[in-house]
Amino acid sequence: MVCIAAFIILAIIVLCLPIIRIFNKKTANSIWSLFKKATYCVGRRTTFRKCDSSFKDDVKNSILKKVVLKHPTWVKPLSRTIEITAVVIVVVSIWSLLVAAKAGVSLFVYGTCDVAQPSSCSLSGESCSIDSQPVDFLQDPLKWTGNWFAEFGDAIVNIPTRLKNWNADDYIPENAEPYNKFSWKKNALDILDPGCSVCRESFKNQLESGFFDKYNVAVMLYPIKNPDGEYKFANSYLITSYIEAARLRRLDGSERPIEWQILQRLFTEKDADGRDFQVAFNISYNEKRAREILAGWLADFGYSETQITEIAKLADSDEVREIIEKNMTVMNNEIKSKQIPTMIFDGKRHDGLFEK
Repeated sequence: MVCIAAFIILAIIVLCLPIIRIFNKKTANSIWSLFKKATYCVGRRTTFRKCDSSFKDDVKNSILKKVVLKHPTWVKPLSRTIEITAVVIVVVSIWSLLVAAKAGVSLFVYGTCDVAQPSSCSLSGESCSIDSQPVDFLQDPLKWTGNWFAEFGDAIVNIPTRLKNWNADDYIPENAEPYNKFSWKKNALDILDPGCSVCRESFKNQLESGFFDKYNVAVMLYPIKNPDGEYKFANSYLITSYIEAARLRRLDGSERPIEWQILQRLFTEKDADGRDFQVAFNISYNEKRAREILAGWLADFGYSETQITEIAKLADSDEVREIIEKNMTVMNNEIKSKQIPTMIFDGKRHDGLFEK
C-alpha cells in the first residue's frame, strides 16, 4: 500500500514538476526518479506480482531516518502509522475516482451530476429537479452505500437512453393535440409542470423562437412530487387535473387545443392584481380560489356553465387520476429524465430550459 500511496502523491506532484524544475532542478530530478520507481512498483502490483524493488523500504526509511537517531522507540509505531496512512490515501483516492466517474456518467445520462438531488449540482442546466428521498450516511451507512452504488449502476445501465434515437411519437399521450397542426412537420413533445418557473421560461422561449411553427408540439403534464409525497408546487396537480379533464371534453372548432390555451394564459398572462398567473397559483391562491380562476378561464375559452361543472367533477375522478399517473409512470420508467422541462424532438431528449 505504501508504494501505491506514494505513487498517488507523486503523480500529483509530478504535474507541478515544470515549475519545481525552474527553482530547483536537483529536487525535480529526484521527484521524477522516485515517480518512475513508484510507477514500476505499482505496475507490478496491478499484475499481482511482488514489487521486487526496495521502493517501499526507501520511502519508509527516508521518513524514519531522522527519528531513528533521536527517538528509536518511535520507529515501530510510526512505521505502522505510515502503513495505515497509505491505506487511507489509497481508499480515499479510489473513492474520489468513483465519485468523479459517477458524476460524469450521471451528467451525461441525466444532465445532472447528482441523481438524488439534481438541483444541488452546479453543472446542471436550469430546470425544476425531480428529487428522490435522501438517506443520511450517519443514520444508516449501509443503506446510503447501497443507494449510492444503485444510482451509479442505474446511470451506467441507462447510458443507451442518451445514445438512442428518441421518437416523440412513442411518448405523446393519446389525448394530446399539438399547439399548431402541420401534417408535413415532425412531432415534438414538451413535458412540463404547470407550477415550474423554468417551464414558463422555456415555453416563452419556444414561442419567441418559432418552435411551435417548426414542429407539431404536444404536451405531457408532470406535476413534480417531493420525496415526502407532497407536490413541489401548490395547485400544480389541480391545474394538471383540470387540463386532463378538459382534454376529455374538447370543444369543436377551437382555434387552439384547450391544454395549450390554459398553459399559455398560465405562463404568459397576469391576474387582476398584476401578478403572473403562475406565481399567483403557486403562492397566493388556495384550492377554492384556484378552481374559481380555472372555471373562469374555461368560460373564456367557450365552455358553458354545465360543461365547466362536468369538467370540475371529472378533474376529481379516478379516470383523470389514472391518466396523470400513467403519464408520470412513462416519464419515470421510460423517459427517465431527472429534470423538468424535458423535450423530445429531432431524435434527441433535451433536459432543462429550452434556449432560444
